[in-house]
Amino acid sequence: VSMGQVSGPANRPIPSCGKLVRNQWVRTSAHFFDPHFCFVFVVYSDDEGRSWHRNGDGDLMILHDWATTFSYVNEPSVTEVAPGRLLMFMRTGLGRLFQAWSHDNGETWTRPQATCLAATTTPAQIRTLPTGLLLCVWNQESHEEVKRGYNRTRLSSAISRNGGSVWE
Repeated sequence: VSMGQVSGPANRPIPSCGKLVRNQWVRTSAHFFDPHFCFVFVVYSDDEGRSWHRNGDGDLMILHDWATTFSYVNEPSVTEVAPGRLLMFMRTGLGRLFQAWSHDNGETWTRPQATCLAATTTPAQIRTLPTGLLLCVWNQESHEEVKRGYNRTRLSSAISRNGGSVWE
């Protein structure tokens, strides 16, 4: 979910996402990010989809400090790690994937925290494999790749053998 204005100063459109390549602004994204503030909430069903409930502990966003400095999160991906225990990965602009945990089937969530997985401003997918291992697939970019104008170029994957504590 996002909130905010849809235009910039003097009602000019917000510039599209891209990179400066050979002194030209080039659109490089499949879709375009705007300056809205984004946050995540969860809607879950405990009766096979007949009714739906919003998580009871409020919106998920990144709190940098108690002086109310926040960062956005969006495009979550959730998997069940163990019965009733869910892991959510979220897209951010902070150079890492962020995660939150629920220990009650999605009714409440921990505050989003950084993972060890360096990431671009792109969504990730997390799944529990039939073997019980966790798989995460996401994009990375090095500093050099950003300088060369690359965007969303390196697809990466990691496995967790211990329920999301360590990724390899």
